[in-house]
Amino acid sequence: MENNINFKCTSDKLEEIPQSIIENTGLMFPKAHINMEEMSRLALELKKYNNDTICRVPFSTTVEAEAMGAKIKLGDEKNGPRVSEYAFSTIEELACVEEIDLSNGRIKEVLNSVEYLSDKNEVVALNVEGTFTIISSLIEPRLFYKAIRKNRDIVDKFIKVIEDSIVKYAVEGIKRGAKIISYGDPVGAMDIVGPKIYKEISGRSTYNILKRLEGDLESGIIHLCGKTSTAFQEIGLSKAEAIEYSSELTYGEAINDLIENNESVKIVGHRCIKKTPLKLKNPIVWKIILN
Repeated sequence: MENNINFKCTSDKLEEIPQSIIENTGLMFPKAHINMEEMSRLALELKKYNNDTICRVPFSTTVEAEAMGAKIKLGDEKNGPRVSEYAFSTIEELACVEEIDLSNGRIKEVLNSVEYLSDKNEVVALNVEGTFTIISSLIEPRLFYKAIRKNRDIVDKFIKVIEDSIVKYAVEGIKRGAKIISYGDPVGAMDIVGPKIYKEISGRSTYNILKRLEGDLESGIIHLCGKTSTAFQEIGLSKAEAIEYSSELTYGEAINDLIENNESVKIVGHRCIKKTPLKLKNPIVWKIILN
């Protein structure tokens, strides 16, 4: 069954860390962003608090950018990690970008957390940021968009390194035991960058990444942000098929069933990964098929 669907990003608060968890567990920030043990403990506490079936790490959108040279202010329990200094200050410097380093810093701790939680038989979702979201933490966006117009060769090579880095990170996450790669690129969304740049650059980059990752998924799935999957369908990069489930299940339980029992499904979308604790009002999981 193929269908069209309208996805609305609700910007809910399920991703926020409740104060009660901090008070009851004594978790310290920014330690929970930089230490594998604390990160894993927080993931387990959030799973329990939300009555979820899935542990998600990390709790930050700047992990990949930091591993590619950005300076990050780690913040506290109220203000999460954010960029304090870009890795690149000129367009010409983009030519010097190096592939992501998984062996140091927070990204190493995230991967160790994935492995730790997986070894405890948890279903782990590794949150992976998309190309434009990472780039927005590496160089001032105004400069980058100027480079798109005037230095396309440099931009294309730069984006290729970002794509390689994202694939490298996601594949390592799968090797460490992640059953779900939760992929989104909010900064590169079509309603942000416009249809032209989306079709030519940001959406195409995500498509390239997904096509490469499909072949590396011996088990598990990619959960594609609903804004991305619906945009893909709108511009003809994918189609969707509905897989029906019981309305008694939560979204997370349905995803877990897919992972265990339906190896033909590699990508799902049209929904938000943050909704995994909630019952399926419309009891469908959407299989995404790339064209």
